[in-house]
Amino acid sequence: MATFYETKQLICRLLCGRNIEDSDDDITIDLRSFRTSYGEQQESGQFVVSNTELHELYDKVCTFNHHGLEMYNGFEYEIAMDLDYPIMRRQEFPIISEDIANGVKYELGYPTIEYSLYLLMLIKDEMNKQQGRNNKIPPARLRRPNDRHLSSDNDISLSVLLPRIIGELSLKIRNTNATPQSLNNFSDLKTSFVFEFMYKTGNSLVEFLDIIDMFPLNNTMRGRLDITQIDTPPLRKYTEDVVDYYKQALASNDPYIKFISFYHVMEYFFDEVFKRKMVTDLKNKITHPDFSYKDEDKVYEIALFVKNRLRMNDETGQGNELESLKYVLSEFVSIDDLKLRIDAIDSNAVQYYQSSKVLFCNAPTIGWSDMQGVFTQIARRIYFTRNSLVHSKSGKNKERYRPYQDEKQLQLEIPLVKAVAEAIIINSSEII
Repeated sequence: MATFYETKQLICRLLCGRNIEDSDDDITIDLRSFRTSYGEQQESGQFVVSNTELHELYDKVCTFNHHGLEMYNGFEYEIAMDLDYPIMRRQEFPIISEDIANGVKYELGYPTIEYSLYLLMLIKDEMNKQQGRNNKIPPARLRRPNDRHLSSDNDISLSVLLPRIIGELSLKIRNTNATPQSLNNFSDLKTSFVFEFMYKTGNSLVEFLDIIDMFPLNNTMRGRLDITQIDTPPLRKYTEDVVDYYKQALASNDPYIKFISFYHVMEYFFDEVFKRKMVTDLKNKITHPDFSYKDEDKVYEIALFVKNRLRMNDETGQGNELESLKYVLSEFVSIDDLKLRIDAIDSNAVQYYQSSKVLFCNAPTIGWSDMQGVFTQIARRIYFTRNSLVHSKSGKNKERYRPYQDEKQLQLEIPLVKAVAEAIIINSSEII
């Protein structure tokens, strides 16, 4: 972890554009002059970063636990978040929601001063790892002009200045109960907030991989997007792995990646649901009054049932994927709710799926009113499309997806798989 004086030197370099000696002197920053709205020249001044204040802040940061970009104790948790779009209206932040019943408060907005300093400490650590003269040069995004933060007409304080220089968002989760939370508990709450944010806004909210991903030492700044207000806290615990697939889908503009990522949400539950269905059906057969283990024909029927149901794909014993997909849909998806969600995404999609096949793979239409066969039709449409994307054998040209040529048609399938994935994530979750 970067020392206090190393961190102080980095702050001075960012704010003043100069290096300082290791000492307990305060950092004095000259504020630029500016013109008022009446055209008058205003005198510039100075802003002083107290060495004592900075040292107290550094010591406080060191009392927290740290895991990668996560900073936490039993009652507070903070992690950097990325809205990977070109424009974002900062006035919409912070987004605050509170779960009073469970004693949890969420806030998405500028990072705290403590977390901002922690990020600078991580950056300094990475700079120390570099060899040569570049190990003294901060990331390009932090070297942008700070005049807008240092005008003498602004209400300047270190608690305002550091988060503005970082320029990123963070998710803060506060535990208001007397019992401290573990990192795993905070991680579950984070996953719940992230999924519901993406579900409600349709925008990707992703974590940075590490400090280099967040602040490339030789890269330029990334853009952002405006979002809508979320005023209700998440009340469900979602499976983190499937939320990651959902996140990957939203983060991409490529319909191929979107489709496959949403399909991974469905695929995640194949073995679990297939096994549960298999065991339930088998129990029903062997406990039926007509079954007798002394009747060889009945026993043979059981053997055939197991053989036909499994249709072994490989030595792992995984069942048929199309059947598994149908079971997952039957367990987690309500047709009426699915149609409503699809309609909310694209008002023309429900009718399109009923009247139009997926031409590049001959995937069937969906008869929404066919209550006996609708899950089979949905499963076949999704599964045939998926196979066309992942298999590219030359002998299957009539069923092979051709990038660019078929991209627009694949885009029309995204509302279906997105709505199905959302239903599975929600209905497989637990109430907090």
